[in-house]
Amino acid sequence: MISKAKSCPGGTALFNYVVNEQKGYELFRNGLSGITPKELYSDMSIIQNQNLRCTNNTISIVLSPTINDSVRMSNDQLKELTEGFLKQMDIDPKTNQFIAFLHTEKDHKHVHILINRVKADGKLLKDNFISKYAQEAAHQAALAYGLTSAKDLKEAAEKKRKNSNRKVKDIIKKENYLVLKSKPKNLKVYQTEMAKRGIQVLPTINKQGNIQGFRFIHDATGTNLKASEVDRNIKLNEVFTLESPDRDKDLHQEQLLQDHSLNTEKFTSLLSKLGNYVDETPDENSKKKRRRNSINR
Repeated sequence: MISKAKSCPGGTALFNYVVNEQKGYELFRNGLSGITPKELYSDMSIIQNQNLRCTNNTISIVLSPTINDSVRMSNDQLKELTEGFLKQMDIDPKTNQFIAFLHTEKDHKHVHILINRVKADGKLLKDNFISKYAQEAAHQAALAYGLTSAKDLKEAAEKKRKNSNRKVKDIIKKENYLVLKSKPKNLKVYQTEMAKRGIQVLPTINKQGNIQGFRFIHDATGTNLKASEVDRNIKLNEVFTLESPDRDKDLHQEQLLQDHSLNTEKFTSLLSKLGNYVDETPDENSKKKRRRNSINR
C-alpha cells in the first residue's frame, strides 16, 4: 500500500475530480453536507473562511492498497483502513471535516480523501513533511491490517537487487581474473577479451583526455557497476599504464586503449590479490580432488 499527500488550495475542480460517480462512489464522510461536488466544496468553505490567511487550506490524500489487497477488501474493510490511516496521520476522523471517495475505474481500488485543513476553531492541521508522514502512516496501517506496504515492497526489491548484484560482481571478478591471467598486452586486448565473456569494460575519460576510471556492464543482466563497486582491488589504472606518459595525449579512444600497456610489475601483485577471492574453475578443482583421492589410496 502506498499513499500520496499534499496541501493545496482545494476548489471545485479538485472536488469535481474526486467526487465523480463515473470513477467510483463515496466511502464515508464526516462533518460535510451536500451531494454534488459544488455543494460539498461550499460547505467546507464555510469553516475554511475562518482562516483566510491560509491558502493551502485542503489536504488531498490518495491511499492505494496493492491490486491483490484491494480486490479482496470490502467497503467496511476499506473504511476501517482509511480511519486507521487518518489516525496514524494525527487526524481524528470523528472531529475533522473530510470526505473519502473510492475510485474503482482502474485495476485496483484506491481511496481519495479531501480533508479540511482548517479546524472549527480556525486553527490548522499541521502539514509539515506531510508527504513523508503519509508514507509512514500507510506503512503502519498496512502492518496493522495485514496488508502489503510500499516500504516492504521497496525493501524486497532492494534486497533482490543486492543479491543479483552480488552474483554479477562474482562473475565479473572471476572473468576479470581469468582475462588478466592470460596477460593481455594492453587495455584494448583486455577490453576485447572481457567482451567475449559478456562483460563490457568502459573507460571514463576526463576533459584532459586521461582515463579516470572504469565501468563494467554485464550483458546478460544489464547491470552497470563502477570497478570500485565490484572490488576495490580491481585497479586497472595501475595494471595498465601509458607507454610514454610525457607524450601528447590528444588521442582517440582506441589509440589510448592500445597505448595503455600491461605493467608487469603491478600486474603480479594485483593478480595475487585477485586470486585470493576468485574460485578456481570446476575442472581445476575436480582434477585436484582426483589427485588427492589417488594419493590417499
